[in-house]
Amino acid sequence: MRIRSQKLTIGQQMGAMRHYFPHFTCGRRNNVPTWHGTLQPTEISPEYLVKVTYRQPKAPNVWVLSPALRSDTPHRYSDGSLCLYYPRDQSWRPDMFIAKTIVPWTALWLAFYELWLQTGDWHGPQAPHGKVKRR
Repeated sequence: MRIRSQKLTIGQQMGAMRHYFPHFTCGRRNNVPTWHGTLQPTEISPEYLVKVTYRQPKAPNVWVLSPALRSDTPHRYSDGSLCLYYPRDQSWRPDMFIAKTIVPWTALWLAFYELWLQTGDWHGPQAPHGKVKRR
């Protein structure tokens, strides 16, 4: 029997983001936190400006604001947000910190993106993408 963990509050999420990513700024509108910050997946990578939103009870969403991603970039949703994991496998749950999962996964996604730009192949994990319902 699986014990259900209690979801983290927005305040707990904001505190963890402040602790682990102090260079990210946070705004809040209609009780929806939105973080902006830069990630640099490798020493030779550009700095990517990303935006993370968290509208409970849905999963966080992440967009790369700059530099612009190529229009044919794989593993993105129709709104341009990044597909960081397969939603059906519950890799992310509301009892997990965004700062310890979503943001590091974004940096890893960016590293795979850069490799894809060089090779044309996505070397990161992949899952079926048919008609997967948006998180």
